[in-house]
Amino acid sequence: MIRIVSEYFLVFYIYSVVGYFCEVINIYRTHKKVVWNRGYLLGPYLPIFGFGALIITLFLADYKDNPLNLFILGMFYCGTLEYFTSLILEKIFKLRWWDYSYKKFNINGRICLETSVLFGIGAIVLVRYVNELLFKFLKAIPNRVIIPIAIVIFIIMVLDTIISTIEVIRLKKDLVLIDKDATAELKEKIRESLQKNYYYYVRILKAFPNLKHTDERIKKITDLLLEKKKRGDKYEK
Repeated sequence: MIRIVSEYFLVFYIYSVVGYFCEVINIYRTHKKVVWNRGYLLGPYLPIFGFGALIITLFLADYKDNPLNLFILGMFYCGTLEYFTSLILEKIFKLRWWDYSYKKFNINGRICLETSVLFGIGAIVLVRYVNELLFKFLKAIPNRVIIPIAIVIFIIMVLDTIISTIEVIRLKKDLVLIDKDATAELKEKIRESLQKNYYYYVRILKAFPNLKHTDERIKKITDLLLEKKKRGDKYEK
């Protein structure tokens, strides 16, 4: 059982890494610059791509010989995953992590036709061509190797998720407090916190250039950070 779990977890991880580099390439294609800090996790992986690939692998394998159904279901499943991931993250952090409002045929800015089509194409490529080779490669790795590798990567990703989530919550907390009517002492402590965590905040803003706050009270400090990011300034009190 642990062998099977290890294989599927590594499938999740591999596609998370592939998705990360696809995002880097897409940003370069769109903005003509390389941005390595994609996603709010510190490591070079985007779990949403891994989960999407797992869904396709587990539920769409039976449609291998029916490309049309594979394409449509790939669009539907991955589009649904992206939509509700955006919604849940916004509810938790009060932050909009990506926004497709500027693209045609979008739904609430959370998903759009362009990316959904790419998901459909990706489903065809994964099920018909890539997964067979990937599982063949993984099955060739002995238990004494694949299981420890999966465990180590899992621990790293869990720790990364915990640390990154704490930092995002801290970012949100600082942004909320800095715009409130606070005493000079409180604002001084907040400025110290912003200075301490400034480079992480800039990394978040670079990773999500369309990051939006759903609470207008914290928009001002976000705009300030974005402006500093554009100028390349270091944080100053």
